[in-house]
Amino acid sequence: MNNFYKTRPGASPGWWLCCLLPVCYAATLWRPYQQDHQQHLPRDYKRTVLVTFGLLLQSLVIRGSLESRWNRGQAILLTLLVAAFNWGLFTVCLKENVVFASVSGLLPVVLYDKLYFTLLKTIPKSFSYGEAFIVAQGLIAFAFCTFLQLPPVILRTDASYTELQLIYAILQIGLLGILLLVCATYSFTWLRKTVPFWIALGITSSLVALCPIGKLPAVTHLVLFFVNDKQTMMTTGMYLALLALTVSFIVWHLNYGRRTTTATRKVFHFLIVLVYGPGLWYQCRLLYLASGLILAVLIVLEMARLIQLAPVANVLNVAVNLFVDEKDAGAVALTPLYLLVGCSLPLWLHPVPCDLTNSGGLQMLTLSAGVLSIGIGDTAASVVGYHLGRHKWHASTNKSVEGTVASVLLQALAIGALYHIGVIHLTVSRAAYAGVAVIVNALVESRTDQIDNLVLPLITYLILVSSS
Repeated sequence: MNNFYKTRPGASPGWWLCCLLPVCYAATLWRPYQQDHQQHLPRDYKRTVLVTFGLLLQSLVIRGSLESRWNRGQAILLTLLVAAFNWGLFTVCLKENVVFASVSGLLPVVLYDKLYFTLLKTIPKSFSYGEAFIVAQGLIAFAFCTFLQLPPVILRTDASYTELQLIYAILQIGLLGILLLVCATYSFTWLRKTVPFWIALGITSSLVALCPIGKLPAVTHLVLFFVNDKQTMMTTGMYLALLALTVSFIVWHLNYGRRTTTATRKVFHFLIVLVYGPGLWYQCRLLYLASGLILAVLIVLEMARLIQLAPVANVLNVAVNLFVDEKDAGAVALTPLYLLVGCSLPLWLHPVPCDLTNSGGLQMLTLSAGVLSIGIGDTAASVVGYHLGRHKWHASTNKSVEGTVASVLLQALAIGALYHIGVIHLTVSRAAYAGVAVIVNALVESRTDQIDNLVLPLITYLILVSSS
């Protein structure tokens, strides 16, 4: 094993995680064709599926490099073979032209290889090898989708777009701007000083807000989205109230001055259930938009903490020290990001998450995979295990049988409640898949030493999307 990279202490390599994201994409694409060969999925989604398959193959090359199975020259040759194979998939499966197939086959694979090792090197002790696979694959998939979808939206002023397409564009512009700011701050040390960083953040925010989407700037579309519908405004008010409650909880603990326990931190899981539950069931588009915007805010706050940005760094440091998870061994506090990303992954993975013809029942259970697995299941396992756990799965873990049973029962009760109030539709087959998903994610939570908030939503989504 290559000892140059410092992975998260106490975590196994987690090589199997390299297949989770690609398999979720593939299952999402494959299931509609099993049901109806004429069902239409966006072409860009099919392209993303092929890209993630190439990333999976490259993950195997990376593993071989880390385990010293081949030298650097052999690894480069294998990378080129992966790119060539991916080029062939684009050409044969989607009939893409040679130039597009070449770029889509080579560029994501090469960037993924570079990004993966950069993450391990620049943020030591923050990832297992498998967790780094998921993060790097997700970033490359986002960049590829942005590369496909954003330029036409910006350049074409005569086209009309649906509300969901506008939301996609707003989030792509915003997150791309934040990621570019992260890269610039990492590359140029002078940007890590207080005044230059505030200026850079102001410029980035202005460019994102004024970036044209069709005939109007992004900020105008954003304002119109929030004010055009009374229900959207009411839900936004509820979200702001929950945000104020969360901030109050954090401030109370800051004044209290004692570090929280694992069970106490699950309050954030409960609060995120209150956000994602009503959002998924009644305001999917608003939730989709809010999830991306809050992700951007959390990234900026963590950057501010890392570079000790006045005047917010001290408060952020105290908050992180109080609420940090024991798995946050590196410099970056990834737990809040993982919680948000984990609950949002089903929304982000699904090609049409807010299609109202399906969200009334057929897709709702699938989209709830993150809320079920970590908002309800993981929370129940931690709280019950902390207070009532007597029988440990094995000597080297604090995970208890009682916690696992509680996870299964509460997830099953939540699914039953949603079915009885008419939020989801269940056939015998779908109920069986849901039962398997609940049991599997509870068992994985009890056995794995990987980050629950990344792993459990993907496993649950994979099983549930197979039943759609």
